[in-house]
Amino acid sequence: MIFDEISFHDSQILKVIENPNGQILEFIIYFPTNWEENIFEHKVLKFVGVIFYNVEEIPFSCLPTILNIVNLGEIEKDFSSGQNEWKTLRNRIKIETNSGNRIIEFTECSLIDISN
Repeated sequence: MIFDEISFHDSQILKVIENPNGQILEFIIYFPTNWEENIFEHKVLKFVGVIFYNVEEIPFSCLPTILNIVNLGEIEKDFSSGQNEWKTLRNRIKIETNSGNRIIEFTECSLIDISN
């Protein structure tokens, strides 16, 4: 998973955009591309197939900054629609910020460059 390969420490969350039609969450973040030279770039942390998003953060005087992203593993979810029932696997993560935590359950995640 992307969180096992990339460190998001010190990324600021600038905005979160929800697209309920595609079950998509897009985190617009200020991502450190070079810690030694203090270089940051705008990126999109995109979650697809989102079925759960919970924010437990206190009011804070600045933007939330990511301290750590914890991979909570895969979970199996049961769904039903009318007489149809199915199971699906979802990834679950906890985003720890300087003002609290965010939990997300999703199927796919990617880090996307923003063209200026």
